[in-house]
Amino acid sequence: MTPGPISSSLEDWSTRAELHPSPSAFTPTKDSLVLAVLLNAPVDTDGFTLALFEPDIAVDAMGRVLILRPTDFSGLSALARLCTSLPDTGFFRNTWRVNQPTTSQPTDRILVLGEDGVLEEIGVQGYVKGGTRVLMTRVGGFDELPVELAELDGLVKEGRAGFRRGEEDEGIIGGIRDILGDV
Repeated sequence: MTPGPISSSLEDWSTRAELHPSPSAFTPTKDSLVLAVLLNAPVDTDGFTLALFEPDIAVDAMGRVLILRPTDFSGLSALARLCTSLPDTGFFRNTWRVNQPTTSQPTDRILVLGEDGVLEEIGVQGYVKGGTRVLMTRVGGFDELPVELAELDGLVKEGRAGFRRGEEDEGIIGGIRDILGDV
């Protein structure tokens, strides 16, 4: 089964966000981290997509510090936490693998800070928003990528909109990588 595109009130959160008036004043900390998304792809094996920090802050793939609307921030945060309740896939980095006709599909590594302070990882490989959600291998009763995870994956990819390799702010992104540690 290939459903139509998933519609979400959170869609276009990145266009509603505003640039932080003083981005250099923002210091990422693990205590304020809610979510981080890394990209593992053949052309970008160690990519950065997005991080969310309390209160209402996002850092996108270019390293821009954004202020999100509170409803967008709380919605993205709640959706990420909801996805941590999905069954473990049993695959490397808890990756949900969408069935695609070619190999070496990009993987979004979604890291959600749990209440215990430990990062919980959910990987999504080969999902394209609005495309097939059929999994390569059944996971915990799911034959398709769960709707909430497909929605989250589509939304976090907005963090890569306008990405230009080599022009990103490595200072802020490096600071986020430091708090993530060796993930």
